[in-house]
Amino acid sequence: MKLKKTDKEGLFKNIFIGYFILLLHVLLLAGIGLFVVFMKGVFTYLPWIMGGTAFLVLVIAWLFYRRMKKSSSQLRDILSNAQMQDRNIEVSLLGGLAAFKINAKENTGLLPDSPGDRKNTPLIEAEADRTERRMHQLDDLYEKDLITKEEFEKARQTIIQG
Repeated sequence: MKLKKTDKEGLFKNIFIGYFILLLHVLLLAGIGLFVVFMKGVFTYLPWIMGGTAFLVLVIAWLFYRRMKKSSSQLRDILSNAQMQDRNIEVSLLGGLAAFKINAKENTGLLPDSPGDRKNTPLIEAEADRTERRMHQLDDLYEKDLITKEEFEKARQTIIQG
């Protein structure tokens, strides 16, 4: 029986693939053996692993409690500020994962009951804050080249003059 050159190459490829599959089976059996040994170690030391995890959780909870206790006085000071009275406030923790909302009283006094009450209505935004916000918006427009230098200067003077 004579084999052609292409038949010899195909035969060697098939033998190589057979040995490769055999090698993969050996590696699979070795991996299963290591998994069994590892799991036996995990089950042996499982009480220690669970105890260590519980201790770590308790330490993290204690540190979180200490930080919240320290910052609660800061939060109390912020909420007692006159500008924060009668406003809804939402406090977000852990990047929004946990949040709570502090609701204002029903009658906030922000909207007047009659046109004559508008003089006594508290401002939502202070004059200085409004001017600063408008200047930032103007700077953004100028930086994005949406307005010219002359328009920027004219608008800036208008804002400064009120």
